[in-house]
Amino acid sequence: MTPDSTQSEAAAERDGSAASDFSPTGETLEGDPVEARLEDALERVAHGATVSVPAILVQRGLTLAFTAVLTNGFSAGAYGAFALARRLQRYLLRVALGFRRGLSRFLPNADSDAERDSLATFAGLLLVGAAAAFGIVLFVAAPFVTRTADEGAQFELFLRIFAVGLPAGVWLFTVTEVLRGIEAVGPLNLTLRVCFPTAQLTVGAVAAFVFHDLALAAAGVLAVMGLTGIGAAAWLVRERGFRPRLRGGDARRLRRKYLSFTLPLFVGGIATTTQRLGFYPLIAVFLSSVAGGVFAVGVLVGTLVRLPLMGINQFIPPVAAALHEEGHRNALARLYHVTSRLVLVGVTGLAIPVVVYRESVMRLFGPTFVEYAPLLPGFVLAQYAACAAGSVGILLTMTDHQRALLVVNLVITAFLTVTAIPLTTTFGLPGLVASYLLMLTVNNGLEVAVLYYLEGLQPFTRLHAKPLVAGVPLAAVALGARFALSGAVALVVGTALGLIAYGASLGLLGFTTVERRLGATLADRYRNALPSSLR
Repeated sequence: MTPDSTQSEAAAERDGSAASDFSPTGETLEGDPVEARLEDALERVAHGATVSVPAILVQRGLTLAFTAVLTNGFSAGAYGAFALARRLQRYLLRVALGFRRGLSRFLPNADSDAERDSLATFAGLLLVGAAAAFGIVLFVAAPFVTRTADEGAQFELFLRIFAVGLPAGVWLFTVTEVLRGIEAVGPLNLTLRVCFPTAQLTVGAVAAFVFHDLALAAAGVLAVMGLTGIGAAAWLVRERGFRPRLRGGDARRLRRKYLSFTLPLFVGGIATTTQRLGFYPLIAVFLSSVAGGVFAVGVLVGTLVRLPLMGINQFIPPVAAALHEEGHRNALARLYHVTSRLVLVGVTGLAIPVVVYRESVMRLFGPTFVEYAPLLPGFVLAQYAACAAGSVGILLTMTDHQRALLVVNLVITAFLTVTAIPLTTTFGLPGLVASYLLMLTVNNGLEVAVLYYLEGLQPFTRLHAKPLVAGVPLAAVALGARFALSGAVALVVGTALGLIAYGASLGLLGFTTVERRLGATLADRYRNALPSSLR
């Protein structure tokens, strides 16, 4: 935390200038250009969050339901083999997607439709080509991976199914990145947050309860990924006039520019993906398929606390890229302060109930998973640490410091390698969870330090302490309900009353003018989205 940032916010609050941070009416006080740019940036982020947060909630709910269907429809070992094979495929998928982040960087600043189409076409071919190459490697290596993991023929079948479907998964995420780059809020969320997870849940339920075949679930998931991506691409062609284009104009210069930007991100993505998914190869080598299933469920539940950051991040990339490109450093710094503070408010309110009611949460996935409920706080705290500094990784990328991000990721990957293996071999699954927590915490802290060194941007002010203080009564109420009640009743009542206490505590501590205005605008947007009979 820098003294200047804290003093500037405090001064703004004293003299009332913070009132112009964000105005629902579109008016900017005193004609301050910094405030005008901040207002526009927050308007765009709020617009994305208004639609994205409910859509992300739907997506997470459907994904949890899909996982619960498989864990309750099949044995923990069978689901673990499925989850382990899928995460190994996802490792390669995430690496291939290292080439996609240039879309959010350059599409918002494309000078013409021809430039936009050229960028999107080249990126699509690059991404799908990389995915096809990785899929071939995984398909050929499936027998070796199966022997190394000491798994059976079903695991090898899962690997080969996921290998064949790897391009379909990359295609879906490429198209949705184009939607994000052009700030198509509704289509993005409908595609990624509603259509795909709904179709995934459907094929999972049919495979589990009608055919009792996990291989069918694997094939069905990949099929609906490809079909959903095709539907989104058709919308881009019909509604936004996208056309495949590789030649003409400055296509060659654009390709060089895109490769120059994304190649470090692709290489760094290997390190980043190793940080996020490198735990699954360790599980395959040192632990069991049941451990793989438990770790996958723990990560899934832990990421629930990321919902506020995910909502904010939907349109931070193009907004931050535009502010950086136009040289509006003060507005970018203020945007980072406000959004990171709001993320901290949200993740604190979500993390505490999940930790308090960890056994009830894990019971959704079957009795085997309840035995591992004591490990769930480790997953939640890891995600809390990853969210505490807001959109730090995105800001490093959007301010053109992708090479610095590459160095950070390489350092963290080396750190993970020398810590995770001994922790896992010594302590088993608890050691692996501890290394997961350690990795995300150190990674986020190092990214904050690098961003501050390079750009003078950092997220924290004294105001960030308010959600931490307000979390104390939330935890007290939730724990009280847990001891006084039991089962689902304790979960529902304790969470509801705890969140009421949390909101009341935040109100007593006070909101800044910018937070009140942003909250009022979001509430107004949600209210207008409801049918008139429900307002």
